[in-house]
Amino acid sequence: MLFFRFFWLFILFCVTLSAQTSKDFSDMLSDGQQVLFSQPQQSVKIAQHVIQNSESAPEIIQAHLLSGRAYYVTGEFEKMVTSTLEAKKLAEATKNVEQQLEINAFGIYALNLFGLDLAAEKYFEFTEAILTSEDKQTFTNYLQGGKALLLAHDLIEQENYTEALSRLSLAKGFFEKIPNLPLVNQTQILLTEVYAKALPPYTAFEQLNEVLGHADDAYPNDFQKMIVLHQLGEVHFIKKEYSQAIESLEQALFISKKLPNKRYRYAIVESLAINYMALEDSDNFYSFKETAAILSNEVETDEDNAVNSVFNYTNANHAGKRDLVASNHQRNLVIVAGVLLLILLTWGTLKVRYRYRTDQYQKFLDYFENREKRKEQNEEPKKEPSKSTNIPKETEQMLIEKLAQFENSVHFTKQDMSLALLASQFDTNTKYLSEVINTHKDKNFNSYINELRINYIIDKLKHNSTYLHYKISYLAEESGFSSHSSFATVFKSVTGIPPTVFIDLLNAQQHSSDSRKAYETV
Repeated sequence: MLFFRFFWLFILFCVTLSAQTSKDFSDMLSDGQQVLFSQPQQSVKIAQHVIQNSESAPEIIQAHLLSGRAYYVTGEFEKMVTSTLEAKKLAEATKNVEQQLEINAFGIYALNLFGLDLAAEKYFEFTEAILTSEDKQTFTNYLQGGKALLLAHDLIEQENYTEALSRLSLAKGFFEKIPNLPLVNQTQILLTEVYAKALPPYTAFEQLNEVLGHADDAYPNDFQKMIVLHQLGEVHFIKKEYSQAIESLEQALFISKKLPNKRYRYAIVESLAINYMALEDSDNFYSFKETAAILSNEVETDEDNAVNSVFNYTNANHAGKRDLVASNHQRNLVIVAGVLLLILLTWGTLKVRYRYRTDQYQKFLDYFENREKRKEQNEEPKKEPSKSTNIPKETEQMLIEKLAQFENSVHFTKQDMSLALLASQFDTNTKYLSEVINTHKDKNFNSYINELRINYIIDKLKHNSTYLHYKISYLAEESGFSSHSSFATVFKSVTGIPPTVFIDLLNAQQHSSDSRKAYETV
């Protein structure tokens, strides 16, 4: 009798100890969430401790996800992908629906960093497809928030920032209803990055300051402060308030080093370089450009490794499914159905990609066709300059001829080229020069210079195959642009397609031409 009493007391003690230990791990994870955006390294340590010591699958999954989020904050993308995918595999293995949805929602942010928006969309759709109707009703906020987030990323890619702002606000509202504070924070971060692009400078300035004032409401959020300060610097730059821009950017740079986050540090350093260039401070400009070049290589390497990790996981996942078919006959029909679904999804994806590629190729051809047409028009006999009414005819004719000489030079690739500088070189005033460009080139000065630069670098790409192997940042600098991003934006506006796609098509065209010549020689 005494033995049984001690036995039950021992069982009660073990249960109590287990419950207390579980509560301790839960509290640790909660602490990790609170310092996530201010001390991400501490969050990683907490997550690793829980992974090594907890026996609870949901806690281990949450710890892996916490690690992924912390590495997102520090900009260590390969580690972010590895941790998040580990959380995803465990959540799928334990069939924990809520954690699968939370991980996939975070995956939308993570995968879109590398342009893997299609993968993010497919992961989310596959998770939704296996949910029961009861699950869909229970976790509707996750589903609706994820869909709004996916659509927002598509709109950002299309540069429809106003509509993207609306969708991001909608997603944030759904995540607040759950509530899931990390997803709310990450959605607010995306909103912050869109304000300067979607809103007038004054409105963007007000919104950003409001976010900055509430950054620490839930818990310290240095990551959000860094992004807000960077965006405030961008708004100041747009308003030509260069000193204020530098002040905000320096504060953002300090936080980026503290976290540390090389990706945002690179973006901030680029912005600082541009502001110092505007102030004609060449020492600081070249110093920050040199730092940016180093950071760019490091970030690019880490991003490439992260993308490789995603593809390796996808391949391993498919291999695992094939092994499961061989070892578990009872689930053959389910797996075959999954494979068929995957084939259909792949076919649909390839079809969409083919249409997209065809559209890009048509724009590629249209660009060269339009250039040829413009050349033919320029070779036709010149008409008397008559469109301008406020400029003496002799002056107008002189400016037209000087512009023709300017277009045949490479002076437009100088980064400091401006309307005022060109006017002084032409011995005229900016008003006359601007009017002649608007009238005879059908565009303003900035569009005129940017188109000359893009046409110049495309000629280099077309006639010198070495240029096809250069980085986009080098092509941007070679053609006179101050940053990779501004070059890519202008390139797409002129040609209709991004520079990376254009180079791929040009490579394919030249390879096809070389193959045809080799065949004809044989």
